[in-house]
Order: sequence, then C-alpha cells, then structure tokens
Amino acid sequence: MFSFQNEVINFMTNGRVTVRTLDYLGLISAGQCAIPNQFYELGWGRWLPMPNITSLPYISNSIASSLNKEGLVKHLEQKVKSNTFIDFSIRVPQNLSQSEKDEYELLYVRETEIKRRLEANGYQYPSNMQEVVNLYIDLGVAYELQDDHYNGLLDLIIRPLPHIDTVLLLK
Repeated sequence: MFSFQNEVINFMTNGRVTVRTLDYLGLISAGQCAIPNQFYELGWGRWLPMPNITSLPYISNSIASSLNKEGLVKHLEQKVKSNTFIDFSIRVPQNLSQSEKDEYELLYVRETEIKRRLEANGYQYPSNMQEVVNLYIDLGVAYELQDDHYNGLLDLIIRPLPHIDTVLLLK
C-alpha cells in the first residue's frame, strides 16, 4: 500500500486494520486474500500448527467473501487434504518412499514441538478445521462478531499483530 493509503486507513480505523476493514474500503479484489504482512517476522509462521498456516489464505478469503463463521468452517473443511492434520500416534507412516519419510519426520518433529508449546500455554493443538479457527480466536489473531441478523462472523487482524512470544510464552 502507498503511504497515503496507510495514513488514511490508520486514521479511519484508529490503527487497527482487519480483513473486513480492507474489504469494506475496497482494498481486497474479488477472489483475493489479505494476510498480515508481519506474520512471519513476528513468529506466527514458526509457532503456529501447519493446519493453521495452510488455512490462513482460505480464512482471509472467506472473510472477504462475507461468509459467516459457519460457512467459513464448511469452506475450510472442503479444502482439507488427507495430510493436513498429523496423527501423533504414528511416528513413521508405512508405504512411504525414503524422501517422503524424511519429509514427514521433519514435519512430525516441528508439529510435536508446537503442540508441546501450545499445551504448555493452555491451548489445544487443532485436530479439525473448527479447532483451527478456534485457535486463531484464542490466540487473538481473529475475533468473533455478529452481523445485523445475529449471524456469527469472523474477522482477522492484519495489524497491529503482536509478536507471538507475547502470546505464547516460551516454556
């Protein structure tokens, strides 16, 4: 965004920018999504479970498409692939090539540490898309609201995004 746009958005939103705000201002094109630009710099990409990371563009696009929370979760469930969620009871799946086993092992180790850190901070590692959405809400990256007809809606914070270490303490 240009500097002038940033200043106008900051003025209009009191510094808090969300997907719904950007959509309302016409700054998200149809079929596009908005992701917090400091998502990785502030540690979210490192300490969020892989299902949360891979679903983030779909969540943003669903919000910009005006889906309610229920519709958003249904949309996410349609996007789930067989390997989206890790089964922690299976250390090494059978019938994989050596390179696939190596890749799985890296992911398993990463997700095991993330699960440990989440649980140490009182959060649950997600096992389905409803829990993915709830984790974003619990961590304060997304929040719930209602429209005029009392339908549950979701919004995603673009900025200011806190550093993840202020939300998930190192334990």
